[in-house]
Amino acid sequence: MAKRFTDTNKYKKPFIRSLQAPYKLLWDYLYHDCDHAGIWIVDFDIAQIYIGSDAKIDYETALKNFNKDEVRIVEIDNGKKWFISSFIDFQYGKLNSTNRAHLSVIRILDYYNLLNKNKELIRPLQGYKDKDIDKEMVKDMDKDNGEDENFEIMVWPEFEDFWNEYDKKVGLKEKIQKKWDKLSQETKEEIMYYIPKYKQSQPDKTFRKNPETFLNNKTWNDEIIMLNENNNKNDMLINKMRREWNQTN
Repeated sequence: MAKRFTDTNKYKKPFIRSLQAPYKLLWDYLYHDCDHAGIWIVDFDIAQIYIGSDAKIDYETALKNFNKDEVRIVEIDNGKKWFISSFIDFQYGKLNSTNRAHLSVIRILDYYNLLNKNKELIRPLQGYKDKDIDKEMVKDMDKDNGEDENFEIMVWPEFEDFWNEYDKKVGLKEKIQKKWDKLSQETKEEIMYYIPKYKQSQPDKTFRKNPETFLNNKTWNDEIIMLNENNNKNDMLINKMRREWNQTN
């Protein structure tokens, strides 16, 4: 589980104080749910579940509130992802390409065209354009710039991210990782996007597919069916039988 720095004075700041309660929670959630480069895969359904159904949030209102007096959120990948511009300053300070922990962040930000020629964040964040290149190329960026070619850049999500998030650690881990490693970057991200919803529909991990079966069956393409709390006992029994059948098939 990733650990992040937190600002104990954040609720004293005018920006945070000005937000309505649901968006205070959302802002805090974004800092915890984004990746190590401050990029969040936009999913308001999951955010709403974690924040609570009594604190309603939506995309347009969130963006309007967060960017009302300065750019704090940059939409990337056609709005499928958000970049939290203040995340880098708070978590890392000034990025340093000689620091291996920073190097991965620098390359990801460079991929999304969020850095200037000196590898520093563009300030203000304006004129942003996505780069229409294969996401797999993130691992190979700047490979010919005199850096150690044997150094492996860690790009989210890694296998350990999947293994921990799925939270059913059964089967031969090495074998499962080989299957994971063969997936495209886009598929890996789709899986990480799908897992929280899948877990919500299958809260008891006993009835959740084993991770190897999940990958073999490409389960992330399946429709999510949420159980209604008012289902009667017969409905619950039928759903249990379905889960057990899925577990073995």
